[in-house]
Amino acid sequence: MHQIDVIRQLDHRLQQQEPFGNSSKVVLRVIERYKFALGVLAEADARLRELVPRVEALEPVAVDILFGDLLVRARLETAISRLETAGPVGALSDAFPALLAEGLASLEAGRGVAVSRGAMARDFALGPARRTWVWDLPEPPSPLGIRLRESIRTGFMPGAQSTVELLRPTPRMVEGLERACALLHRLVPEMTTSVFHHLHSIAVAHIRGARGRMLTGSGGDGTPCMIFIDPDELENPWDTAGHILHEAIHLKLSDLIRTGAIVTDDDMVDLPWGRRTALSNTFFAYHAYAHMQVFRAAVEHLGPSCHAEFGAPSEYYAPAHAMSVVKNDVKPYSRAEERLAFLHSQLAGPLSPRLTPQGRALVAWLWDTVRPLVEGLVPEAAAPGAGATAPAAASASRAPSSVRYRQGKALALRRSPASEVLFALHPASRRIVTLNLPAWLAFELCDGKTEQEVLSSYTATLGLGADRAWAQLAPTLEGLASSGMIEQVEGGAP
Repeated sequence: MHQIDVIRQLDHRLQQQEPFGNSSKVVLRVIERYKFALGVLAEADARLRELVPRVEALEPVAVDILFGDLLVRARLETAISRLETAGPVGALSDAFPALLAEGLASLEAGRGVAVSRGAMARDFALGPARRTWVWDLPEPPSPLGIRLRESIRTGFMPGAQSTVELLRPTPRMVEGLERACALLHRLVPEMTTSVFHHLHSIAVAHIRGARGRMLTGSGGDGTPCMIFIDPDELENPWDTAGHILHEAIHLKLSDLIRTGAIVTDDDMVDLPWGRRTALSNTFFAYHAYAHMQVFRAAVEHLGPSCHAEFGAPSEYYAPAHAMSVVKNDVKPYSRAEERLAFLHSQLAGPLSPRLTPQGRALVAWLWDTVRPLVEGLVPEAAAPGAGATAPAAASASRAPSSVRYRQGKALALRRSPASEVLFALHPASRRIVTLNLPAWLAFELCDGKTEQEVLSSYTATLGLGADRAWAQLAPTLEGLASSGMIEQVEGGAP
C-alpha cells in the first residue's frame, strides 16, 4: 500500500475505533457524567434542583458549550471530587448555582456562548467547526475577567511550580493560529476534527514550568478544555500545528479517562530522557506520541503539497524538541518515535500490571494501529519484554456458583443508552461508577439470579461461548460487588 494511503487509513482508524477513538462518543459520555453528577448534587441543593431540568432541555451543541466552559467545568469537577470524598452536602461552592444559571441564560438567549467566552473583548474563532475561541481578556479587567485570571493562576498545573501570563493576541498571532489550524486539517483532517471536539479555547501566553520556559501546555481539571501556546511559536505553522495537536490529544485522553480509569496506581516512573513523572503522565505521553507519529508521517509525505502555501519546514527556525517536525536534537531519545517505542515496551511490559484492563487494551490498540509507521525506524520497536501479558483474573478460574445477587440499595442511577453507559453512585462508597454495555448488562441481570443463571442470560444476550463469557463476567461481578452495585441475597433465594 502506498504510504499516503497508509497515513489516510490510520488518520481514519484512530478516530473511529470504539471506545477509545470516537470523540463524539467520548464527549457524550462526559456530558452524561456531568448531568448525572448535577442530579445527585441537586438532591442537597434547592437552587440546583431548579436548574437541572434546564440543563436537560439544552440541545447537544449548547450543553457541550456549557460544560466546555472553563469556570463551569472546573467548578463542577471540584464539586464531584468533594462529592466522592465527603458526600453531596457541602460539595457545591455557594457560587456554582449562580454560575450555572449565568451560563444557561446566555445559551438560552441564543448567544451561543457560556460564561468565559462572553468576557472576551474580541471574538476570534478557529478550527474545523469555527467553535474554538482565542482568549482576549481586556484591560482593565472586569469582575468576571478577574475571576478568570485567578482561576487560571491557581488551576494551571497546581503544585508544579508553573506560571501562566496571558497575552492579548495581536492580529498576527491570530493569523498564525489560523494558518496552523488550516495546515493541520490539510495533513490529518479526521484527527483534527476529532481533537477539536475536546478543545474549546486557546490562550497565547508566556508559560513557565519547574524546568523553565514551556512552548505549550494544558493544565488538567483546573484549566479544562483549553491549551496555552507561547507567542514565539506562532511564526512556524508546522510546529504550531503539531503543538495544537499534541495538547488537544492530551485533552482527548483527559475526557476519555473521566469515565474509565487507565492506571491502578500513580507512582513515579523514571524515563531515559531525563524525566521522572507519574505513571498517568507516562501514559499521556505514549498516547500523544502514537498520534503524533501519524502527523509526522503526514508532514513528510503529504507536506510537500503544502509548501507553496505554508512554506517548507526547513525555512523556519524552531527550538529542538521531540515533537518538532522542523528540528530534533541528536541525543538518544530526542525523537518522538524513539520515545513512543520505549514507552510501548514499558507499558506493554513491566508496567502492564499497574494498568487497568482498559489501560492495557488502549496500549495494545494504539501500538497495533501505528505499527506500520514505526517498524524499521527504531530497534525498540520489537515486541515488549517480560510482563507484557497481565495475569488472568483469579475469579475466572473458578466455576459459577449458586450465590444469588441483587442490585444494591439506594443507588443513584443514570441509564444512558445514547452514550452506551450506566452511571451509578452508591451512598456508602460515594464513588461515581461508570459501566460499559457488558457490565451494564451484568448489573441488570442481577435481580436475584444465581451466578449460573446470570451467566446463562449473559451468554445468550452477547452470543458468546460459555468459557469466554465467564472470563468476562466473573471479574465484572466481583467489581460490581466491591463497589456496592450488587449484593448477595441473604439465604440464597430471590
